[in-house]
Amino acid sequence: MKRVAMFFLLIVAITGGVWALMLRPAPPLPPPSDQADACSIRDERPGWYRATRAAARKWDVPPSTMLAIIWRESNFRAQARPPRRKGWWIFEGAPISTAYGFSQALDGTWAWYVEDTGAEGARRDRYADAVDFIGWYMDKSREKLGFSGIDAQAHYLAYHQGHGGYRKGRWRQIAWLRRAAAAVQTRAIAYDEQLFDCDTLHAHERTLQAAPVPRAHPWKQWEGPIPSRKPDPVPELAALKDGGD
Repeated sequence: MKRVAMFFLLIVAITGGVWALMLRPAPPLPPPSDQADACSIRDERPGWYRATRAAARKWDVPPSTMLAIIWRESNFRAQARPPRRKGWWIFEGAPISTAYGFSQALDGTWAWYVEDTGAEGARRDRYADAVDFIGWYMDKSREKLGFSGIDAQAHYLAYHQGHGGYRKGRWRQIAWLRRAAAAVQTRAIAYDEQLFDCDTLHAHERTLQAAPVPRAHPWKQWEGPIPSRKPDPVPELAALKDGGD
């Protein structure tokens, strides 16, 4: 009888272990190998880039700025968390904030996003949800603070400090934050120029968009043919480039 009971328990343990392995979520994708090159990110993580473009169209914000914010906040790590406070003896302290995931969104701000958009089930460690959150927050900054879509530096300051904190100007006394915002601006410009070269659709959207024209390069007036290493994705775009009807 004991042997039967032991055999039964062994079968249960093996079955439970197999089910646990089957139901265990897949590990998140690692960060892109070259985070300084938007075209490399696009080619290495096409699903992420499609989600970025979808959020850019949905919220009418530059994909290059959203990519730059994710780069600064999490280095494209799905389960990124802020550093922990100093613990006691061998015990780790709690994280310094509730920020989590690609976007490093706080618990409260993420709850606001879910309530405002109805995005039930959205997760901060899922790239498509995180980049949509960033687009949504940039849209809120434009609504509440009057930002344009192209000012990556101001958007990052408001993203980090919150809309109220940005209005109070606390960031003016935080040197490292101003440096971080300048780095986001530099990275956003670099990403935009890279995508302008390697993504025909990005180049067309930025050049042909009516207001402003182009959003990502307000200080330039583009002349001549649009630079592209790839064929036009649809015939209509080729006709627009050639001046056709």
